[in-house]
Amino acid sequence: MPSILYIGGTGNLSAPCVEESLKQGWSVSVVNRGKRPVPEGVQQIVCDIRRPGSLAEALEGRRFDAAADFLTFNREQLRMTLDALKDRTGRYLFISTASAYKKPAGPYPLTEETPLGNPFWEYSAEKGRCEAYLAGQSEIPWTVVRPSHTYGPSWIPSPFGSDTWTPAGRILRGAPVISPGDGTSLWTLTHTRDFARAFAALAGCDAASGQAFHITSEEYMTWDRVYTLLGEALGTAPRIEHVPSEVVRRLNPERGASLLGDKAVSAVFDNSKIRTLLPGWRAEIPFREGIRESLAWYDARPDRKTEHPGTNREIDGILSAWERCLKALGTAGE
Repeated sequence: MPSILYIGGTGNLSAPCVEESLKQGWSVSVVNRGKRPVPEGVQQIVCDIRRPGSLAEALEGRRFDAAADFLTFNREQLRMTLDALKDRTGRYLFISTASAYKKPAGPYPLTEETPLGNPFWEYSAEKGRCEAYLAGQSEIPWTVVRPSHTYGPSWIPSPFGSDTWTPAGRILRGAPVISPGDGTSLWTLTHTRDFARAFAALAGCDAASGQAFHITSEEYMTWDRVYTLLGEALGTAPRIEHVPSEVVRRLNPERGASLLGDKAVSAVFDNSKIRTLLPGWRAEIPFREGIRESLAWYDARPDRKTEHPGTNREIDGILSAWERCLKALGTAGE
């Protein structure tokens, strides 16, 4: 039985991959801080991977056919992880991001050959630098995987955070939601189970070594459409307001960077490359169905139906400032 180590393993994206690896016949181990439970049949290895030397100590005497890293976000973390995994894995799978592609993006659809280089969002830029560092080392065979915006049962996608009830709560109480720019950029949302089916299979492909792959849905829609489908599932039409992302960046630099470097830019992908290795794979869960599953998850956990106060303050502040700006422009033009 092949063995795989997940660094992480209990998050929105990694947890379904762990479950899918079990289904596909892997012996699965998870290394993390041990604050969340793991599925039955998974061995949990508890350590603080950010403490120098702790991962190597925790893995002493162990070896895995593959190691999947969902918790590395910069080159220093990558160097520590590679050092700990040396001679302990047959392949290292680095979870990068499709937002690492150069912005402005194009031509469409995006392929794995699209140049990297995100000048707006440091998170994405650093993931790209990690890819370059990984390609420059030869001690561990590697594969890069670039997910785009993934969501699962507890996630409700929005350009202003997806891991809380906030987008749905705002729609239900009639509060406006922000769609970046004029609302016409195209966005791709991928259900985590669709991603996991491909990822678990890719981990066992020797032909994937030394290559990068994105794994995404091929259903794309505008953010206005995303909100509309969410509203239909809630039974309430959303109040959509359009705000230029440059305005958002002036008001909130961090959020503006994530919009200009990711969610306000069209993201349409060609998945031909992953299908050369996994010809039977394709994303099967349309957003219309996936978002209803997310809402059902919250219905079963009413205590989780709480909006994030900080996100609400951020959105309301941006909308208030934009309204003042529009009024000033209207007055100036009279």
